[in-house]
Order: sequence, then C-alpha cells, then structure tokens
Amino acid sequence: MDSGRRGRDLRIGDPERERAMRLLGEHFSAGRLELAEYDERCRQAAGARFGSELDELFDDLPGPRPVELAPATTRPAPSAGAIALTVGAIAAGIALVVVARQIGVLLLIPMLAIIWFTWRRR
Repeated sequence: MDSGRRGRDLRIGDPERERAMRLLGEHFSAGRLELAEYDERCRQAAGARFGSELDELFDDLPGPRPVELAPATTRPAPSAGAIALTVGAIAAGIALVVVARQIGVLLLIPMLAIIWFTWRRR
C-alpha cells in the first residue's frame, strides 16, 4: 500500500473483518471461489488493518464491499440562535431557583408565625 493511499485509508475493526469473511463465504457458496482461494482470502481478511486491504480481496467479485466508504459525518456547528436559546434557558433556570428560594423564605415566615401563635394559645 503506498503512503498516499494509506494517509486517506481508515483502520478497520473486527466487525468489518467478520463481514468480509461472511461475504467471502457467500461467494464461496455461490461457486465463485475455490476452497484454497477462499481460505487464503479469509486469512488475509483476518489480518487486514485497513479498509483498502479488504477491498482488494473483492476486486474480482460482484456484490457489496465489506467496507463501504461513506463521507465522514460531522455534527453541524450550533447556530447563534441555538446558543442564545440555550444560554437563555440556563439563565431562566437559575433565576427560577433564586426566586423559589426567596419565595420559600417569604412563605416560611407566615407559617412560623401561625405555628407560634397556635402553640401559644394552648
């Protein structure tokens, strides 16, 4: 594999290797591969580190590739409106907590007064 190709090539994991071997098994079952060829390609698939190494095993075979090259998916940057909405929601939450504490303290004073006067009447 040349260095230019390797720079763009992505490493693969066990799921990609297993899929490649499963696809090779389908080609073997369909009679497209002989036993020795199937065995050799499975060994190469098991030792593959890059997607291009798996693709090379399927150059002369029809059907899907074990590693489909898809464009990299990136999450779009949040818009200014989304950031403003998030900051506003956080600020509103903080304000609600502060107000609730103050209201709680204000409600606590009359409750304590009622309890005090009720207790004193006994």
